[in-house]
Amino acid sequence: MADLDHRAAHPEPADPYRWLEDADAPRTRAWLADQRRLLAARPQRSDEPAWAALLDRVEREAPDRTPTPPAEAGGLLFRHERGPDGDVLTVRHPDGTRRTPTEGVIGPGDRIAGWQPEPHGRFIAVQLHRHGTETGGLHLLPTHPGDRTRHLPDAAPYATLAFTGEALVYTAGTRTEHTLVARHPADGPARRLALPVPGPVRLTLHGGPGGNLLLRTRPQPSGPVRWWATRWTGRAVPDWQPLDLDGRRVTALDLNEAVCFLAGDELLALDLDELARGATGRPAPLAAPLAVGGPPAAGEVPVVGEAPAGPVTALRVLGPGRRPGLALLRRLGTAHRLDVHRPGGSADGSAEGAPGEAAGGAPGGGATALHWPARLRLGATPYDRHGRVGGSVWLLADDPRYGTWTRSLDGSGPVEPPERRAALRTLTAAGRDGAPVPVTVCDPGPQDRGRPAPTLLTVYGGFGLPLEPAWDPALEAWLRAGGRIAWVHARGGGELGPAWAAAGRGAGKSATVDDFRAAAAMLVERGEAPAGGLGALAASNGALVVAAALTREPGLLSAAVCAAPLTDLARYQVGGLGRLWAEEYGDPADPQALRALLDYSPYHRVVPGTAYPAVLFATGANDARVPPWHAWKLCAALGRAGTGAAPVLLDHHDSGGHQGRPAAAGRELAVRSLALLGAGTGLVPPVGPCTGPPAGPSGPRPPRPQS
Repeated sequence: MADLDHRAAHPEPADPYRWLEDADAPRTRAWLADQRRLLAARPQRSDEPAWAALLDRVEREAPDRTPTPPAEAGGLLFRHERGPDGDVLTVRHPDGTRRTPTEGVIGPGDRIAGWQPEPHGRFIAVQLHRHGTETGGLHLLPTHPGDRTRHLPDAAPYATLAFTGEALVYTAGTRTEHTLVARHPADGPARRLALPVPGPVRLTLHGGPGGNLLLRTRPQPSGPVRWWATRWTGRAVPDWQPLDLDGRRVTALDLNEAVCFLAGDELLALDLDELARGATGRPAPLAAPLAVGGPPAAGEVPVVGEAPAGPVTALRVLGPGRRPGLALLRRLGTAHRLDVHRPGGSADGSAEGAPGEAAGGAPGGGATALHWPARLRLGATPYDRHGRVGGSVWLLADDPRYGTWTRSLDGSGPVEPPERRAALRTLTAAGRDGAPVPVTVCDPGPQDRGRPAPTLLTVYGGFGLPLEPAWDPALEAWLRAGGRIAWVHARGGGELGPAWAAAGRGAGKSATVDDFRAAAAMLVERGEAPAGGLGALAASNGALVVAAALTREPGLLSAAVCAAPLTDLARYQVGGLGRLWAEEYGDPADPQALRALLDYSPYHRVVPGTAYPAVLFATGANDARVPPWHAWKLCAALGRAGTGAAPVLLDHHDSGGHQGRPAAAGRELAVRSLALLGAGTGLVPPVGPCTGPPAGPSGPRPPRPQS
């Protein structure tokens, strides 16, 4: 009876479109057919050829189509390239010949989810996502003609792996419950390795030369994170030694044959030789900490915004020995700083540290620094032609206006970015509680700074993940057409540290929505965007934030594209990966948490008789994270409740997933999105050749009604 009373006191929220959760039901299939007809009759189709032509030019003229940094192994250079026809991996040999190991393996519906070359360059371990799925498995692709390709189906989704001796060690199992498996890459059965903790457990594996392995364990469904290390040759049972980190968090690590560096709030060094001899696994702070931070040198790209030195987000060991060089990538608020320190000691980096100095003491010889206001990434640990850790690392930088660029760095000289750079700057909005909310803005060109322009906002605000300005063909097309882009660094994201991320969890997610609304209002108030000139494009948690904002304040946006959003927060734990997200959103079974969820749940905030903006929902049948019915239910509710002329459309693809669609289908979605956003905000795509924003005094046209 008490349970019945509890349900009566907290009735289940209204859910008129729950029937859409059954994708195979005749009623749902009929509804989806109706949505396809509405999409085919969309009023923005007349603008799509011009947007498609502009997108073609952007893709054709892109200087670099590298979505991940290059890598070096065994004297070979590996590059991942993404073009209009899909993904490829290329290998350049010392004699200049170029091979494509992925030929015949990757189809038009496949995406490369991860890749790592073997230290001697003999093969590449590649994980593919086929037709939007996020399944596991590894493909071992040889780099020399005649060698056999091998498929390992037991590898976990987003498997981590290491090479030791002649063995490949990798995580197998599901997304969250892992075992550790070793195989000979060429042949032989799988061998399950003993773990230092009982299962079920989630594993992250790191490896280095000399058989050094580091393992991060976290019991499932919850439990403390622990770190372990071993030196394993592939023969005996691994002797996992616990690392005593005194509760320190680890944000990045890398290792060579002698030392492992771990970064968090400070930089630590672990002597792997001492550990192998049975010493305590207690990393020591560097005797001479590396200098970081400080003002940029003359000629460097200025930092966007001001922030103290943030955590190390990536590091790479450069060279062998106890005093190697280091590349350290730090987050400085919404920007990045990269420091590349040359090796200390002897020329081969093999010198011991000074007496009393921890192994891996601070390298000597100065450093190279780069400040960059957009996404910045380091490539995999480099290996030379003998399979030893190399002395340089590849860098990949994004420029939202001019594409990506790469450099090989060894700390011996300055990092020279391209002369043409996007006009990025940082504005600040005030959240509902007065908290400053950073907004990174990219103008169409330097001459457009502060001038009104149709503005496309994007946001993420969840799971402690940072939203970073990055290059995308559709975003560059928007900029070339004369539009502005704004990245809203709302609470819940990782841009401003753990406290900022925590402030957007649970009941704080409502503040994330209001941060987005405050940023949008600020752009109009400052004259950056004209009245009626705001659109939004976001995916996943970001699409939830946008959907919540447009149902909370229907007049805020003129158009929005929401890809794979959560919309029914009362039932987000049903299907997909929702069962894993209670820490981020709160548990709907808790009455207090449910009230907080319903405060911003888009599906439950739709009000009949309200004029909502034009919205395009994008979903994929193979989305294993967010069930497509979330978007379907909100689409149905908005379509029935709205009174305005703006369309509410659904673009569902049978081969799409949470990470996107096959190349051709993804391009079609980009064109439809640009057309809907342009029509809503008044941005007209240029006709004919275009290398920049359109000239002329007239500027963008006023937003037009979308009937």
